Amino acid sequence: MTAVTFALPEESRDFRRRLATSACAAQVRVSHSGAGPAAAAQHIARVLAERPEFIIATGFAGGLDPALRVGEVVVARNYSSPELIARAGGVASGAFAHADLPVESVADKAALTRATGCVAVDMESQPIATACAHAGVPLLVVRVISDPAGEPLPVPFAEWFDLTRQRPRPARLAVWLARHPARIAPFYRFVRGLGPARRALADFLLRFLTDGR
Repeated sequence: MTAVTFALPEESRDFRRRLATSACAAQVRVSHSGAGPAAAAQHIARVLAERPEFIIATGFAGGLDPALRVGEVVVARNYSSPELIARAGGVASGAFAHADLPVESVADKAALTRATGCVAVDMESQPIATACAHAGVPLLVVRVISDPAGEPLPVPFAEWFDLTRQRPRPARLAVWLARHPARIAPFYRFVRGLGPARRALADFLLRFLTDGR
């Protein structure tokens, strides 16, 4: 069994739909950890208890390398097993940075790039990688860029997602946008870009899983 874990169902939507009719569907278990490192650490312990052959940790990531665009699929070389990196083939790769919360501003992304030399950042991959290394289970961390280095998140994370309760805040988001109308268009562009990003990630995951059968 191969375990594929995302933080949120929003990230996995296209992959789940296409996996259902794929030849590898019976061998793949999709799960969701919730957002953030604490949720990921708790979830990966349950996934590892099912003794998967290997794990794919995936979903969205923030770009740190200015060359990475929205919708580009990137493998985390510092978290992934060498044999799975080789199997991933010709996609972008590099080291991923860890953050406890989303890195929201262009200035903060640039500072993290200078401090770490990493190409992307996310909240869940590090605890997953630590647990997999301890358990001796191969891991591929592969994510798609949702917000590039040169663009801030259009809405502060805390205004649209409750990390403690692990659920969106639609009413709070609507109020925030009403108070900051200049951010409505950037937020629309951000959301619109997530669809192609999800599809690009689903394309990669299905090729990876199918080619390895």
